[in-house]
Amino acid sequence: MAEKAKKREANLEALRIAAMFMVVVLHYLSGSGALPESGRGLDGIAVFAVALESLCIVAVNVYVLMSGYFLSSAAFRWGRLFRLLAQVLFYTLLLPPALAALGLIPASELTDVYHLQKSLFPVQSGHYWFVTAYVILFLLSPLLSAALEKLDRKAAAGAILGLLVFFCFGKSLSILQFPTDRYGYDFGWFVCLYLIGGYWRRYGIPFLDKRRNGILIYLGSAAGIAGMELLLTRLCSLFPQLTYYASVPFHYNFVLCLTGAMGLFSAFLYTDVREGRGADLIRAVSPAAFGVYLIHQQADVQGRWLSWADGLCGKIGLGQVWQDGAAAGGTFRFALCLLAQTLLVFAVCIALDRIRGLLFFKLRRKRP
Repeated sequence: MAEKAKKREANLEALRIAAMFMVVVLHYLSGSGALPESGRGLDGIAVFAVALESLCIVAVNVYVLMSGYFLSSAAFRWGRLFRLLAQVLFYTLLLPPALAALGLIPASELTDVYHLQKSLFPVQSGHYWFVTAYVILFLLSPLLSAALEKLDRKAAAGAILGLLVFFCFGKSLSILQFPTDRYGYDFGWFVCLYLIGGYWRRYGIPFLDKRRNGILIYLGSAAGIAGMELLLTRLCSLFPQLTYYASVPFHYNFVLCLTGAMGLFSAFLYTDVREGRGADLIRAVSPAAFGVYLIHQQADVQGRWLSWADGLCGKIGLGQVWQDGAAAGGTFRFALCLLAQTLLVFAVCIALDRIRGLLFFKLRRKRP
């Protein structure tokens, strides 16, 4: 039992990997121009893109829920934060000169003062919005965990419900944007998710205590998001006042995005992964999953990786996705390109971060 307790839970490590792959898919859909919010009509590719984004939009919420679930019952350690910052700085400082040496970006970018600021101060400058919000959340985590420990179940549930009314429920119904709403791209929403994760670990959530229920809630939430988005896209042409609200189903703090994330987390939480090579492989890959985000969303990479992947995949017969603004090959061709390119990007980034992890491990071992 002691040996098993020391191992990371393979089911939730698998969820970590799946959620990061979803993030890559989300960025691919956004960058490819496939979504109707990019100006496309509701053709086959747009409908497919909406359905796929509805399944993947929960990924960020899942990541923060997991943090609340685990960190709320763990001792606060500065080492966790320092390792995260070291990983971030590794990519913000070393990726630009490496890309310039390979001729993938102009060398002149390296001396731009704003580029240097974003590289040297990635958290304060918002180089990665998720890292900025997460670092603030991590610094608040001992206070949040202490609050969960001190409050009884009813008081904790009431506090979480109050925060959800402010950050989630109201905005999910309003067709106009609230001045305080950041679509879930901020540490305020992360605090809500952290508290939900911590509450879940302490008290459980009855309607999510079975794998089957989690799957149904996840799929039902995704279907609701897709249905609303497709309907609102149609209605926008008749009622321009709905233009803002047509984007709301894809906001992280939209109510169905929250329930979908909770459903997916429950589905993996109550899934048993048999010990063996598969579980070991999951545990080997999962520590590099966050590196996928840091690499493909690094400021010099995020606007270019899609074209790089498209060029590489062209060599294996997939070719360009778009030709003169139209889809080349229809929905199936687009889905094939998406799968090949996202898997390629994910695999390359995993490999690169594994190398970075080995370098960091060797440096730690050499310390006196």
